[in-house]
Parts: sequence; structure tokens; C-alpha cells
Amino acid sequence: MPVTFSQAASASMIEGSENFPSGNEHQLRPRHRQRRAQVARACDACRLRRTKCDNGIPCSKCIARGNHCSNSGAPKASTLTEASEEIASLKLKVQQLETELKRQASDSHNLPDPISSPRPPHSAGISTGGDITPSLKRYRDGIQFWPPRSSTETWFGPSSIYFFIQRLSEFLNLKLRQEHSIHSLHPLSASDHKLLDVPEASQLGNTGRSCARPAEDVPAAGGIYLSPIQEDYFLNIYWQTYHTSLFPIVDESQFKNHYQSLLVNGGQDRRPSALVDIIIAMCMQLAISATPTETQGILVEGKDALVAGRWHYWRGQKLLQYELDSPSLATLQCHLLCAVYVCGGSFHNMVNSTVGLAVSTAYSLGLHLDPPSTMPERDREIRRRLWWAVYIMDSKSGMKLGRPFMLQSSYTMPALPSDTLETAASSGSMFAPIGQNVTWLTYNLHMIQLYMKVRTAYTAFYEQDVYLQKDQTLWNEHEAQTSSVEFLNTHSQSFREWVDGVPESLKLKRQNNGQPLSTDFTSILLEPFTPIWLQRQRLLLEHTYHHLSINLYRPFISFSSKPAANSIAEELAIRCASHAVMLTLITHQILTESTLFDGWHEAFYCQWNAVMTLVGFVLLFPHTPLLTNQAKHAINLAIAIFGNFGAKFAIAANAAKIVGGLSAKLEVLAKPNESESNATIISLDSEAISSSPVFIDHVLPSDDLFDAPGLDLFDMAVDIDFWNNAAALWPDLDNLSQF
Repeated sequence: MPVTFSQAASASMIEGSENFPSGNEHQLRPRHRQRRAQVARACDACRLRRTKCDNGIPCSKCIARGNHCSNSGAPKASTLTEASEEIASLKLKVQQLETELKRQASDSHNLPDPISSPRPPHSAGISTGGDITPSLKRYRDGIQFWPPRSSTETWFGPSSIYFFIQRLSEFLNLKLRQEHSIHSLHPLSASDHKLLDVPEASQLGNTGRSCARPAEDVPAAGGIYLSPIQEDYFLNIYWQTYHTSLFPIVDESQFKNHYQSLLVNGGQDRRPSALVDIIIAMCMQLAISATPTETQGILVEGKDALVAGRWHYWRGQKLLQYELDSPSLATLQCHLLCAVYVCGGSFHNMVNSTVGLAVSTAYSLGLHLDPPSTMPERDREIRRRLWWAVYIMDSKSGMKLGRPFMLQSSYTMPALPSDTLETAASSGSMFAPIGQNVTWLTYNLHMIQLYMKVRTAYTAFYEQDVYLQKDQTLWNEHEAQTSSVEFLNTHSQSFREWVDGVPESLKLKRQNNGQPLSTDFTSILLEPFTPIWLQRQRLLLEHTYHHLSINLYRPFISFSSKPAANSIAEELAIRCASHAVMLTLITHQILTESTLFDGWHEAFYCQWNAVMTLVGFVLLFPHTPLLTNQAKHAINLAIAIFGNFGAKFAIAANAAKIVGGLSAKLEVLAKPNESESNATIISLDSEAISSSPVFIDHVLPSDDLFDAPGLDLFDMAVDIDFWNNAAALWPDLDNLSQF
């Protein structure tokens, strides 16, 4: 019989009454009321509706209604400071999202990167709004100034030695408590306003196309030109120096055949050729710079050895003007060699412009594409070597001047050139194999690989996303420096891999079981009965390794913030100084024991770069155990090095005077001085350095560096690289009347 609801309810009440306490017990036992769950703060929607909120994230009422719940779980800003921090965090997040959107939009349209090299996956693009900008904007750093004998400003970027010297000057000015006059402009002469005037044809001879030139068309009188027998002397220098130790971009056998075809009048004269003229100019510059000034003779025309061969150089330039619209491989060869020549003469803006022509010509010739397999292997290899020579020159110019690279690494590139025995045998040059499948072309291959690794690290360092405030730079922002240090340190392993990959036959041997391509400060060992070209290859491979390492690690010798003791930043600063010391030791030994560096201008400029870096290191780290003493010793050796170079060209003698003066100032600063307790002097002794970085930027000028009083040191130092002007190089300007 079914049970009704009323019956079930009655039964339940009767059954449950057995568990109830009796009346007396109920009165004696206190009743505990269950506490209601408290809600710290109802969500916004429940507060408006005055309904119960369970404080869920999100709450159940908002879920049921499908509303947005204000209970997000994020901490609430309860003070003004917390609110400001939250606003700054949100602005940064918006900034990152905007830059990421712009980067994706740029990638979708296949636009090249603004700096030429491929951006790392975590890197963002340029943002045009807000007060915080990514470090890609760091190319805004650097200096603008008027070089001597120039009527316009020149900009050098943050990696340049010029920017480093200016910051060094300001810091030294502070340490010495000296006031100096404002950076003065050098007076301009009338000839300086006519630097772009084209010399008269009568000065340079008829310079039409060599292919259309009649046999009797030879250079006219009025310039310093060589006879064929003199030219043969300088051309032979090229194959043992630049050809083997710079880049092998000229086929020797084809060039010699071409030269023979230019001889006229029974071999007494030669028709002009741009390629022949620039090679002769380079070798005149090298050979005459290796001889004492009193024996240089008429070929320098009373000028410095660094502009020897200028008549041949400008005749080649005139010929190249006819090839601008229809360039050939020979045109590109000329641009590359011209860049080397003007760099040796310290015309660094001209280097940058000439490298730009080389990059443009290489693209127009399609050298960025790997040659087709139908092309003869000999031609394929020369095209590859030409492309990678452009890559090296673009890397040198960009890193030295601190300017963006012109060659776009984001585009496809050809394969690396081959260095096999078969390739060397068909190259047009006859050099003996070195052994272990190493040929005279192997040096060029490993030099390319070194520049690739350094350029990758350099590009990643200057394009990384370190967000800086509007007026901040890497040099005065500790967090940006810390991030940069860790970022750059990750590339150190790739350099070690490159060192391990260099064949033993290309490494300089060290005395006392020292390690090649290291900074153990051991002397090098020159092997007797070894070809000069091979000795120079070994020397330049290690010399270049130390030079590029100096440039890469120098940002951490910062005069705005000294790195914390035992930090990675301090380690990289010490590593930079160690490479500078090693480069100086090698250069001094080579100049003392051999002639491998006689007249080699790149060795001089690398040494200048190294010694100025060491001066900055000693100023910032006056009491680093062992290394500071080694650095001071290297500075004194550099004075002797410049004295050696200075006996042959004047620029080096000027460098010796500057470094000698700096060395004396370092000795003065090293002595105890009670007046240094003055509050305006910031002590950087190691005892005064705590575990945190020491910021000194607040005592330096915050405006543009050239709006502040300049130190004479900078004026003199700039003269090292800009001592020359085009009036010395341009033949026609000497005869211009003065206004």
C-alpha cells in the first residue's frame, strides 16, 4: 500500500524525536549559533544590486548572469605609490604589445629591418609613442662634432672610439678638477670649401674608358706617375700583402695579363686602368709608410706618406665615374680597394661612403645570390669572395664608426668561399699548401667566420629590448646594463668555438707553452723559414680577434656606473682590458723583432683603439690586482709603438705625445692627494666600492657632450683619426689661390 506524503512526514517526525534531548537537557545545554561566512568585499555588480556575493573569482552570481566580475584576483592598489607602479606597469605592457604588433605588421610585408641584421626572436621593433623606447633607439647615442678642417658636423655612434674618448675626457676633466675652453672649431681655408671640385683633366690625363682608349693615349704631364718598371715593384708588393692578408678578390694571373695589355710605346708607357691605379696607390702608401721620413723621397711630394700614390688614386676615381651605371666585378674590386686606401689615410667618412658604393654595386651585380652551378667554379669562387669582402668592410666600417650596417643580413647570402686544395690551385695564385688541407685561402675563410660571429653579437647587443626612459641611455641605467651584460655574455661560447676551429697551422705559437688566441700575456714565437705571407696571416688573425673583442666588451668600461665587484659586467670590462693588453704586447714584439707590421696602417689604428681603452680602464679600475699594472705597462709600450710608427708618418708621432701626456696624468691621479676628499671628486678606489654599482652620472653634464666644456685631450685625440683633410689627397687644391 503506497505511503502518502503526510504519513511519511509524520513517521519522520516520530523517528527523529528519539534523538532530541529532553526538556531539561535542552535548557541546560547552551545553543551555539553557526557563524555566517563573511565576505571581505563584494564585487561591484553584487554591491550595486545589494545581493549576497560569495567572493569567488569570479563570483557565482556574475557567472549566472553572464556579467563581467570585478573580482579578478589581481592585487588592488591601496596607496598612491602602488597606483603609480601599477600605471607604469600597464603602460609598459601596452608599449610591448604595440611594438609586437608593429613588428608582425612589418614581417607580414617582408620589409627589411632598419639596422640590416636579422632581429632576434625576442626583439621588438621601434615604437613611436610614449616615454619608454626600446634599445633599438640606442643608435641615437653617440656624438656630433666638427672634425678639424670640416665645415659640417659628423656623427659617430655608441660603439665608436670617438664616443668613448669623449666620455673619457669628461671623466678625466672631473677627476683633475680642471676647466677647459669650449671645443673649438679649426679655422677653414679657402681650399676646404672646394673639397668636391673635380681636378682638371690636364692634371690627371685623359681618363676615358680604357677599352675605348687609343694606344697612343697616355697620361699627360703634371702629376707624379710611375714608370712601368717602378709600377712592377709596387705591384709585386700587393700579392705578398693585401692579396693574402686582406681579401683575395683579384685573380692574379688574369690581372697580370690585363696589365700587359695596357702597355704601349714598346712598354715605356701604360694606359690608365682604375684597378691597376688603385692597387699601385695602395702599395705606394704601404711601402713608403714603412720607410723613415728622411728617405721617402719625391714620391710623397713633401706630404705625409699616408697620401702617397694620391695621383694614381684620383685617376682611378675619375675612371670609375664612367662605370656607375654599368658596374662590373672590376668596379666592385676598385671600390673595396679604394676603401682600404682612404682608411689608411684616415679619411673615415670617405671610407663609409666608399663602402656604401661597394654594397650597392654588390647587390646590383647579384652577388648576394649563390652563383649558379652552370658557372665555372673559378668564377663562382671569385664572386663569393667578393661578396664576403664587402661583408667584412661593411662590418669594419659600421662597428668602428658606430653607424648602422649597410649590408642587409636579412637577405639571402651566398655560400662561404671554399679553401680546398683544388680551389687554391685554380685561384690564379701559386702559394705552397700549408698542410693538413690548409691553403692560403683558409685564412680568409676563418676571418669571415670571425666577423660573422662578432657582428651577430654586436647586432644582438645593440638591438636588444632594454626599455629606457626618454632621457636614459645604456651608460647611466643600471638595469639596462645588467640585462646587456647577461645578453652579451651568452655569445662568449661562440667565440670560444671559433678559436677551437682555427687550424693549428694558422695559430701563432706562444713561448713558455702559452695558448694561442688567448690573453695569457705570453710572448709569441715567430717560426723561422716560414713564408712572410703566412706569418702575416697568423699574426693578423690573432690581432683582429683581440681588436674585435676590445670593441665588443668596451661598453662595460662605463664612466657613469662602475660595475659591481665580482659581477659579470666587471668580468667583461676586465676581459676587454686583457685583450687590449695582449694586442699591445703582440704589436710591440712584432715591431721590435720583425718587419711584418711596418707600414701596416690597420695595426696602428688598432693599437690606438687599444691604448685609449686601457687609459679608460685604469681610470675606472685603479686597483685591480695584476691587471692594472699590466695595463699601465702596456700604455708605456704603446708610446714606444707610436714612436716606431711616428718615424715614418706624422700621425703616429702625434699619438705618442697624447698617450705620453695621458700616462703622466694617470701617475698623478695614482698618488695620494688630500684634496681629493673634496665633495666634487668621486673616489673610485676599490675600497670605496660596495657590492652595488656606483653611479657617478649625476656629476657629469647631462646635456649634449659638446655643449659642455671640452677637454684638450679630445681635440688632440680626434686629430689622430682626422689629422688629414682632402686637400692633402686632392692633387689640384695645392695650386688654388687663397681668399
